[in-house]
Amino acid sequence: MIRVVAAAIFLFCFPISSFAQMQPAPEETTQRAARAAKPAAKKLVPIPNVAAKSTKPTESRSCQIGVIPIAGNLFLVENFGLVTFADTYARVAVDGWALDELVVSRVRAAAPGMSVRRIPFTREELRAPRQKSFSWFRSSATDIKEFAQFLAPRINCERYVVIHRHGGGNHREFGIGISRHRFGRPVYLFAMMYIRVYDGRTFELIRESEALTTEDTFINRVRHHPLGGPSRELDPSMFPDKPADAAANPVLRDGVRAMLAASLDKTLPGMLRRPAQEAAR
Repeated sequence: MIRVVAAAIFLFCFPISSFAQMQPAPEETTQRAARAAKPAAKKLVPIPNVAAKSTKPTESRSCQIGVIPIAGNLFLVENFGLVTFADTYARVAVDGWALDELVVSRVRAAAPGMSVRRIPFTREELRAPRQKSFSWFRSSATDIKEFAQFLAPRINCERYVVIHRHGGGNHREFGIGISRHRFGRPVYLFAMMYIRVYDGRTFELIRESEALTTEDTFINRVRHHPLGGPSRELDPSMFPDKPADAAANPVLRDGVRAMLAASLDKTLPGMLRRPAQEAAR
């Protein structure tokens, strides 16, 4: 009897234990199902929209015209006496006037459809002497060309346009500023710049010209450019009591920007035109 009972207990217990070993627990079943589903999930990752990406504009690294602006965001306040050793000059920083930025924008406006890029440089590089005495306020054509060649490797361009401060003939005014003659002459606001265009490979000077608002004739110089470049007569009360006051004067700021833009807009288009474009005219 005991044997029969023991056999019955054995037969009853064996299927249960075997089933427990053969059937995984619910939690284990869920984990296995998740692992099995992972490869399928990877297959369902959406394919990137290549067409949409290709329509996004990309920056072109080509450069047809490289601009080197040397307006310098600097304004001169000049008092002139009867003789030059009595003259006084003060330099005022006018960074808020954005003169160099204005120069670059006028080059872009004068060269529609061309890639125009500004060539970067620091003030220290501008002031640094090179092979010989170097001064941007009384610089020679050689100095300017050497400076352009020094900067050119930073951005390779087909042509380089250097726009720098300029002295108006035999007058003592230079570049951008305001002048007052102590004996009888009026107060003048002026913005006199010079443009040089170089070949990007040979650095041959292609064109050069003063930036003027009228045709360069004797009559126009007498009537419109008494200082040898763009200028306008101001009321003597506009001359700043302290040179530093000039930076906050909107009349001086707007007057300089207007003359600078007008002279560049008048002069640049013809200078930036390619020989083929000129032949087609």
